[in-house]
Amino acid sequence: MRFSLRRLLIFTALIAFAIWFFRSVYIGLTQIETAESVASVDWLPDSATNVSYYRSYLNTAYEFDIDESEFRKWSRWDITEITEPVQMSRYLAFSKPRPQEPVNPTEEEQIAFTSENHERGITIRNGLYYGHTQRNGGGVWVAYDRQTGRAYFRSAPR
Repeated sequence: MRFSLRRLLIFTALIAFAIWFFRSVYIGLTQIETAESVASVDWLPDSATNVSYYRSYLNTAYEFDIDESEFRKWSRWDITEITEPVQMSRYLAFSKPRPQEPVNPTEEEQIAFTSENHERGITIRNGLYYGHTQRNGGGVWVAYDRQTGRAYFRSAPR
């Protein structure tokens, strides 16, 4: 069976494109980017400082210091006043492994476990919030804590 040069070039180009495409998809689905307490990032407003984040395809969570008026300008969601305490997952919920609960812990071990587990989330009582959970469990959750001047964001496709 003989192939013309043109067919070989087209076939080679298609194989190269397929390899590039699947490599890009693989990298996009498996790449994880994380940082803690960086001065700023280019994907948040200039007024956002002290940024900590975890970004991957499956979960994105970040938090940053920002003035409330700047947060309102940045937020493209229909945020509302918090009337009931709101629980938000922090970036640490994804960037640090879940602590293993000790068996028959001493009081010191139980306090350490509770403290380490507690830092994975935050409860906001005074501020702004938007949350949308999809039927598949994914969604977008955004909150602003007036007491600390800190914003929290989390999203997941599923």
